[in-house]
Amino acid sequence: MRRAKPKADLGTEQARRVIYMYNKFLEGNSYSSSEMYDEIIRVFKVNLSLRTVQRDLRTLHEMIPNMEQVNVGRQVYWRLIKEDLAPKYLENIDASDIINLHYLKGYLSQFKQSMIGKDTEKLIKKADAIAPGKVFLPNVTNPNYENGLINYKNYSAIFEDIVTATIEQKWLNVSYNILFDSEIHHHFVMFKGFFNYNNSICFVGYIPRRHKYAIIPMENIIKTVPALPYNEYVPDFDMRSFFENRFGINDGELVVLTIKFSPEYQRVWGNRTWHPNQITKTNEDGSVEITFNIQFNKELLIWLMRFGAAVKVLSPQIVIDALKQEYQAALNQY
Repeated sequence: MRRAKPKADLGTEQARRVIYMYNKFLEGNSYSSSEMYDEIIRVFKVNLSLRTVQRDLRTLHEMIPNMEQVNVGRQVYWRLIKEDLAPKYLENIDASDIINLHYLKGYLSQFKQSMIGKDTEKLIKKADAIAPGKVFLPNVTNPNYENGLINYKNYSAIFEDIVTATIEQKWLNVSYNILFDSEIHHHFVMFKGFFNYNNSICFVGYIPRRHKYAIIPMENIIKTVPALPYNEYVPDFDMRSFFENRFGINDGELVVLTIKFSPEYQRVWGNRTWHPNQITKTNEDGSVEITFNIQFNKELLIWLMRFGAAVKVLSPQIVIDALKQEYQAALNQY
C-alpha cells in the first residue's frame, strides 16, 4: 500500500502566488518583474527574493502559453494577450458575459457542499449581482454520460506526482498506453498541465525521444517514477496550434477532408463551425459541403460515424476506405 506523500509547503505556497498573479493579469494589468515582486510582498507579507518571483512568472508562462512580454523602453512587462482577457467560462459556447455568468453560477452550485462551499457561495453572490436570478437548470451540470464516467478515486497518487512535477518542472519516467492501443510505452516526460476531454483528465507532456508533445489520459498512465534531470530543450506548448488540425488527442496523417450533410440534417449540423478554417458550400438541393484540413486517425473515424447516414465523406479516398472497413467490422458482429 502506497503511503500518502507529505504535504509540500513550498509547492503549495508557490501555487498560491502563481494563482494570485494569474488573477491580476486577468484583470487586464501589466507588470514588470519588480512590480509583481512588490505586489507579492505586499499581499503575502513574506520574505522572498526577486529571483523567486521571476521564477513564479516563468512557471505561470509555462502553464499559460498565451502570456506575452512587452518591451517598454528598457523595462520588460508581462501581460495576457487581449483575446485571453475575455471571460471564457465555457469553451464551446460563444456567448455574452451575462449568459456565461448564468452558466458559471450553475456550475459553482455543485460545490456548495464541498470543502470550498463557503468560498463558492461568495463567488455565486458576486456573479448574481451582475446576472441575477436562478435560471440555469441543475441537471445540465451533470456529466456528459454519452462519453462515460471514469472513477478516478484510485489515481490520486499518480495525479499528485504529475502535478508536483509540473509545478516544479521536473522530469518523470512514465509508463502508459495510448488510445486504442494495448502496447505499453516508457518515456521521459516533462508535463505542462492537464485539461478535461470527454470526461477524461488528459495531461500534456513533452517526450524528448519523439521530439514532440503528446497528450496522455490519466487512466492510461500505469506508473510514474522521478527521473534525473534530462538535458533536453523543451519547446513552448501552444494548445491552440496543437488542436488546430485534429479531432481528439491522437496524431495522424494530415488530409483535406470534404464531407456533405444531407438536406434534412443541414439545419442541425450543416450550419455549425467544425473547423476555424473550414470552407462551406450550400448546394441547390439544400445539402451542405464542408472542407477543412484534419489529421486522419481513429478519433476522426469515430466522429464521422456518429452522424450515420446524415453525412457522406466525399474525399479523400483513404478516409472513405477506412470508414467502409469500420462499418463492415461493426456489421460482422451481428
